[in-house]
Amino acid sequence: MNNILKKTFEIDTTYSINSFFYTIRKLPIFKDLITEDIYANKKLKKRITLLSFLYLAGKKIIGKLLYFLILFSLCQIIMPKNSSYFFFHVYFVFTIIGFFINNKLLNVSKKKYICLLLFEMDGTAYLKTTLIWNQISNLLLNGFSFLLLIIIYHYPIQYSIIGITFTFFMRIVGEVFNFIYYKKYHYIWYSNTKLYFIILGCLLAISSLPFIHMRLPLISYIVIVIISIIASIPSWIYLWRIDNYKMIYKKLNNQIMHIDSANEKDYMKQMMVEVKEKDKKVDEKKLKGKKGFDRFNTIFFERHKEILTRSARNCGLILMIIYIVFFIFMRTDEKWYQSIHDFYQNHMAWFILMVYFINRGSIVTQAMFYNCDHAMLRYNFYREPSAIITLFKKRLLTTIKINLFPTVVMILGNILLEVFTQEYTILLLMIHSVWILSLSIFFSTHYLMIYYLLQPYNKELELKKASYSIIVIITYIMTYQASKITMNSLYLSGLCIILISFYIVLSLRLVYKLAPRTFKLN
Repeated sequence: MNNILKKTFEIDTTYSINSFFYTIRKLPIFKDLITEDIYANKKLKKRITLLSFLYLAGKKIIGKLLYFLILFSLCQIIMPKNSSYFFFHVYFVFTIIGFFINNKLLNVSKKKYICLLLFEMDGTAYLKTTLIWNQISNLLLNGFSFLLLIIIYHYPIQYSIIGITFTFFMRIVGEVFNFIYYKKYHYIWYSNTKLYFIILGCLLAISSLPFIHMRLPLISYIVIVIISIIASIPSWIYLWRIDNYKMIYKKLNNQIMHIDSANEKDYMKQMMVEVKEKDKKVDEKKLKGKKGFDRFNTIFFERHKEILTRSARNCGLILMIIYIVFFIFMRTDEKWYQSIHDFYQNHMAWFILMVYFINRGSIVTQAMFYNCDHAMLRYNFYREPSAIITLFKKRLLTTIKINLFPTVVMILGNILLEVFTQEYTILLLMIHSVWILSLSIFFSTHYLMIYYLLQPYNKELELKKASYSIIVIITYIMTYQASKITMNSLYLSGLCIILISFYIVLSLRLVYKLAPRTFKLN
């Protein structure tokens, strides 16, 4: 096992170093300075290997420490009088969340691809070595992090011991859960987005129990830890007896290679382009009377409805949970009541940032390219001004409809909270609702417009244009700054509605004038 661990580290560092040199050589300034001989320079490689080891170790240590310190600081801000227990409770629940989503052994990575498929290492030995190494490294990182909390913040030792023990044994049980689920259903469980968001939402709600003054006795946590210890024994035995790990990995890797890529991120692209068999047939009633690009867009939307609306549905469900939690807090705590009342009176601008985050415009345009435009842009007729503006209008309506669900949830949630603050008028509720809707339309228009004007993807479905990323960053910065505006909510809503209407008209003009030159396959 020591030999396997040593070889995997050598492969990992060698790959990283050679990739670094290869990237540097692509830059014009280093093209002639760095020759191919550098790959054979053993002394230089040894020094860089040492630096690489220190960098990777430091990265893991700093990452874990930041996780602990940021989470503990937030707990101190939210519940200053009982921050130690609150952190312990949140960490405990987050560990249970990790049981489901922190899946190390079934993750597909370049390192595993090289070790198992290219160098054909023994799959069983690799599995056991990786399992032991992950457990030891996580035990050391968690132990060191809790030790610092004890030294710096005088964190209770009993909470630290329970947290370290629970994390160590829960990880084993979580890995087995993922293996059993995969063997039964042939895909990793969190690909089932409905189940994923339901479980995640419930656990996040449980993590907020201290907010409503619900404190579980310490013995309940100890009982859960004992259960995890007992469950970890058959889990260890199960993992130790797996003898087809390489075959399992090959199947997972083939799902990614289906779109000619060894990059784990591209698994999401495959999920994006995958159309279920039941969606391939479109109801003829929905196509009746439609011609040209109207028919084309309807067929596209109906066939990819599940893909396009999935993210919006999940976002809407999370918003429902958040509004319910706020409503409970407001009804049970006078401070929350006053804070929410003041928020709706003077800080409505924050909804600009909120609508920015819930809007699915960027995801929808990505799906449009992956599922349609990367093929259609090869034809000249698809880039004619009349075709572009016609399809742009149809797609804009489609994008607005997709974003309606989370938007309507936000509007109804605001009405609920505002009504229970007992200081509202029908006019104010209507203006606030129209404002939230107009913000959603604005971001839908904005993302679709910059997609047509910049078209950032290449034919390999990769995001390549820096200008697109820069515009997205600028959008976030301006949105964040706008959210800090303190103005009467009535005046703010009216002003924003006027500006947004102007922006929509402007975007249609820009797309018509510029998109025939910019909307192309890179």
